[in-house]
Amino acid sequence: MGKSFRAWNPEQRFLLPPTIDEFVEPGHLAYFVRELVRESLDLSAIVDSYKEERGNPPYHPVMMTALLLYAYCQGVYSSRRIATGCGERVDFMAVTALNQPDFRTISDFRKRHLKALSGLFVQVLELCLKAGLVKLGHVSLDGTKVKANASKHKAMSYARMKEQEPLLAAEVARWLKQAEVVDAAEDAQFGAERRGDEMPEWVANKQRRLAKIREAKAALEAEARATAQAERDQDQQRPHKMQPSGAAPAVNTGPGAIALTRTPLGLNSAAHERVIAASEALVAL
Repeated sequence: MGKSFRAWNPEQRFLLPPTIDEFVEPGHLAYFVRELVRESLDLSAIVDSYKEERGNPPYHPVMMTALLLYAYCQGVYSSRRIATGCGERVDFMAVTALNQPDFRTISDFRKRHLKALSGLFVQVLELCLKAGLVKLGHVSLDGTKVKANASKHKAMSYARMKEQEPLLAAEVARWLKQAEVVDAAEDAQFGAERRGDEMPEWVANKQRRLAKIREAKAALEAEARATAQAERDQDQQRPHKMQPSGAAPAVNTGPGAIALTRTPLGLNSAAHERVIAASEALVAL
């Protein structure tokens, strides 16, 4: 009986579209950050800055704030990588509710609201610290060593939190500076309007994709045949070393020596017989 496998059908369509909650487990950091930004922060300084009604509506600033905060907590500072995460990572999708802002939109949002974001992110870290969290994703909130597991869940005193505030502000400043530096470097490398990982247009078309792969495969096979033929031609042109007539080749005289049964190049039958006789005599010794 053949081995059975779980079904794998990339073309399978869902009878009912799933929600993102089905792909990200409850209690994930993505939910925590999203709801913290939605429920506990005053984003009026950012939201009220949008006045114009012309053109397409912008992405919701609360969602964009939560997205940046979550990405930075994950150690992702590049606007290009954040945009890629929105389309490829289910944890990012849980924050954005499947919205997919491009990297330029993400970068421009950070630049436009830099001062407000800095203050908001510090507030988030202070809230987490006050609630007893010592880490938020990749970010260590308490610079002191935790001596016991129980202390991880103790709410921090106001005085202690005020001591930590400059450290938290410095951490947020580092995030935003890192984002600025990485975006500038990638803009210089790829161009201001390119992600840098764009695939050729033919990749998205099945027929063109198959034709390209067949063409590449045929080219590789042709190169392999040409290389093999060149090696054969070199072997044929390489001169062969001939044994001088009448010279006896080296003979294995150890135990289990194999008698010569074919006439070596350069020896006539009589010479060959003499070599065999000499070999047998040596073996007998």
